[in-house]
Amino acid sequence: MEQKTRWFRYCTEDAKAAQAELDQLADQGWELVELGIFTALFRRSDDPRRCWVEPARWRGDGKKDTTARDAYLALCQEAGWTLLDEAGGLFYFQAQPGEHPAPIQTDEGVEWEDVWKKALSAQIWSFFALGIYWVIYTSFHFILDKPRIWELFFSNGLMVTQLLLILWLVLDLVLGLRVICYRKNCRQAAREGAPMPVPRRNGARFRGALPLWYIILGAGVAIGLLLGITDSRTSFEGSGSLTVEGSVLGQAVEYREFSPQGNVWVESYDCKTGWLAGLICDDLCSGEGDVDRLDQEFHMHAPAELIPTELGYDQAWTYRWTEGSGLLFRQGNRVVRVEAEKLDLTDHSEVTALLAELEEAACALP
Repeated sequence: MEQKTRWFRYCTEDAKAAQAELDQLADQGWELVELGIFTALFRRSDDPRRCWVEPARWRGDGKKDTTARDAYLALCQEAGWTLLDEAGGLFYFQAQPGEHPAPIQTDEGVEWEDVWKKALSAQIWSFFALGIYWVIYTSFHFILDKPRIWELFFSNGLMVTQLLLILWLVLDLVLGLRVICYRKNCRQAAREGAPMPVPRRNGARFRGALPLWYIILGAGVAIGLLLGITDSRTSFEGSGSLTVEGSVLGQAVEYREFSPQGNVWVESYDCKTGWLAGLICDDLCSGEGDVDRLDQEFHMHAPAELIPTELGYDQAWTYRWTEGSGLLFRQGNRVVRVEAEKLDLTDHSEVTALLAELEEAACALP
């Protein structure tokens, strides 16, 4: 007997699309045999048994849900329908051999109240749950930790990770809004006594493949995090450490030295775009007046007042504290911050020599 396997997976709100495809295949002489994870097996039949698809109810394991489910399935069995499988949040009923039973649901109003109203409400929450959690979690930690978002732009892996997470969030929000619109259309159809609207097959198949898309997105996020680790290189020599990060948008170099000869901290950001350089410059300027930011980033001084200074750069500011001084400047698309205890940061040649040594060390870093 001729058989074929085809892509077949639908989610809860697309039960009518699954029903439409099964009806079409039955009209063509194909009978559903079994459902796989993402496919279904069909066989050729002169009198294919029809199927009925609807959102699965009573998914819980509680005694009340189990009793109601068993009673409902027994009722369907008496009416000539046998539960073939439950997949993707859907019941797949099949007519018993030699029988052509009437549809399980014939009253659109009852179908809406008993089946679709509850099923779509649950589906809306399932789509929005991850998005709401992600937004709240991210917002809370952004307020609490005050991260320097622009640091992500110096790691290709972290940029990919963030883009995929945003895509994941947008996907969930769009699908959630889509279910809301479909729920509205179903409610309107029930009021008018019209058949439940049938979603478009291509869109329904895309939504049915969501577990696969989520696996792909999750794998992409994991790979992005692994790449983010390789984007950063650190070397420790004596009392100093040198860290270099690079991406398609620029390179960040940080050098810290804590020694009796005087502590030194140099940050250099070579950007390939002006907007990124401006973002970094503005953030570093505002950070010098934020005591929480200074403590979080391990600056060993209290908030200091930035004094605009003419030192031959496009923009430059100096600041002082009891033990030392700092210099923050922007030259083109490069932003540099230097803090030192015993260096004269107003000496252009001394700062230039320091940065030259930093660049040479960064290039030599494996």
